[in-house]
Amino acid sequence: MADTAPQAFSPLSGHTGPVGGSHHAGVVLREVAGLSLINLRGDAEKAFAGHVETVLGVALPTAPNIAARTEGLSLLWLGPDEWLAVSEDGDSPALCARLEEAMSRVHHAVVDLSDNYAVIELSGHAARWVLAKGWPQDLHPSAFKPGQCSQGLLGLAQIVLEQTAEDAYRLFVRPSFAAYLWDWLVDASADVGVRVAPA
Repeated sequence: MADTAPQAFSPLSGHTGPVGGSHHAGVVLREVAGLSLINLRGDAEKAFAGHVETVLGVALPTAPNIAARTEGLSLLWLGPDEWLAVSEDGDSPALCARLEEAMSRVHHAVVDLSDNYAVIELSGHAARWVLAKGWPQDLHPSAFKPGQCSQGLLGLAQIVLEQTAEDAYRLFVRPSFAAYLWDWLVDASADVGVRVAPA
């Protein structure tokens, strides 16, 4: 019997085809699909933080705009009592269940946002330069580096930005703005060349 399980919908489906870039392009664009994205709310000064670390294997970042990272998982600071957990495993219901069970006696909120964001990876030696065309915050290496995250407008799209490596960033955007943001990045990269990598 054929597998009839529904395939996950991507707001960028059919929108990320080749744009004529070479392997020597200044930036590479790639949709990052299949991530578990979970919004966490709680008091970082209480038992909440310990339970999160036990389940996720990474300490809750408490300083603004810090992204704590371990193998296959990032925990992004969004506010004094809010974080975004980004897991590569793609099994968000199971991860939510583990978090809920661990924090059953602690004031908290766990919300699966996996379908509420599209994720675009921007990498390459010109990635910072391209972002700087529209990002309102200082992206100089002395001000923003791997292990940091931030929120703001890129063009007209509200995004969460995470720097994952010296020349690599992840952009988390609402599905309704995903195609717009992709086109914005392609257009902003025209001067340096852009290549699309498989999702």
